[in-house]
Amino acid sequence: MVLSRFCAIVAACIMLLSMPAQATEVQEINQQFRKGDLSGALDRANRYLVKNPKDAQARFLKGLILADQGKTNDAITVFTGLTEDFPELPEPYNNLAVLYASQSKYDAAKNALEMAIRTHPSYATAHENLGDIYAKMASIAYDKALALDNKNATAQTKLALIQEMIQGQPRKAATTKSMPAPSVPAPTKSAAKPTATEPAPAKPLPASTSPASNAVEAAVTQWAKAWSARDVNAYLAAYGSDYAADGMTRSNWEAQRRERVSSPKSIDVQLSDMTIDQQGDSASATFRQAYRSDRFSSTVTKTLKLALQNGQWRIVDEDSK
Repeated sequence: MVLSRFCAIVAACIMLLSMPAQATEVQEINQQFRKGDLSGALDRANRYLVKNPKDAQARFLKGLILADQGKTNDAITVFTGLTEDFPELPEPYNNLAVLYASQSKYDAAKNALEMAIRTHPSYATAHENLGDIYAKMASIAYDKALALDNKNATAQTKLALIQEMIQGQPRKAATTKSMPAPSVPAPTKSAAKPTATEPAPAKPLPASTSPASNAVEAAVTQWAKAWSARDVNAYLAAYGSDYAADGMTRSNWEAQRRERVSSPKSIDVQLSDMTIDQQGDSASATFRQAYRSDRFSSTVTKTLKLALQNGQWRIVDEDSK
């Protein structure tokens, strides 16, 4: 079975440390891991975790090392602990799904991916991987149907279609970009190991080409400033009344965002490489977003869709990669 883009490395947003000395040590452990010294990297990670038991990235690395060593159950224990201590992060759930799928525990993998999506509804990789899991589960179900009735032509046709779809997927190695991203081998392909990299320094935003684009850029910039200032009311005011709310009710979504914006002791959001596409009363802004808090950091490519409402540009949808 080929599970497309079943990343085991939390690639979209690798968790970074606020203390430079600690960050350096974790990066050195990561380099040791990448060089293939699994025993040495694991020993060093364990010693580091004795002094820093809550360090999410070091725990993440430990899970990756254990997975590479074939100690799947131990890796599952590590990633399960991460989901309990950092329930707001979707990537540990994705890693658990990879590990469960490698054990043919597809129900458990499905549940883990559903949790990842519930935590971060715009996590595209989890959506794709969930589709792969559904396809595998469908294949198993059709196999059982044919075992009971080998003349079932409908089941034969559906099974053939599912198998063709699964086998036709390209075998892509999981790659890393820059945030929490687990790296565990997917059931039928190898996964690249993680690279813990600091978010790139923000570049000056390019000048907009029209007054409307300037207004869109200003709205996005104010949204980022409100987020950085942990000004929840201003942050929520940047969203339109018809915002999709990640599939939740508006009130539940607002409660969730209030918690996530106000809980960290500090937040810094830097935007760079922004491009704006504005057509009439609709616009989209795509940019690199470097997020840093006292808890973790991430760098992603984000697209905000905006609409002109009562003379103000408001966010109506967003997507991160």
